[in-house]
Amino acid sequence: MALTASEAKVLGALAGLTPTEGLTVRQLRERTALSAGTIRAGLHRMTYNGFTVSTRQSPVVWRASDLGRSLVASYPALREFMPPKVMR
Repeated sequence: MALTASEAKVLGALAGLTPTEGLTVRQLRERTALSAGTIRAGLHRMTYNGFTVSTRQSPVVWRASDLGRSLVASYPALREFMPPKVMR
C-alpha cells in the first residue's frame, strides 16, 4: 500500500509520539497544516490498513499502531515527516 504525502505527514506526526501518546484531529491539523477532512480521510484509510488506531473517548485520540511505527522506521523517506525532536 502506497501512502499519499498527506498520509505520510500524519503517520510521521503520530509515529513520533510514545506508544501511549496520541493526537486529536485538531492537534494533527496544527502540526501538519492539512485540512481536517484530509486528515480524517487519511486516518480512516490508514486504520483500515492497520497503521493507526483510535480511542473511543471523546475527543477521539489517534495513535500510530506498531505496524505504523515499524513502517516509518523501515523507510527513511517517511522519517522526514517525523517531528525534528524525535529524529536521532
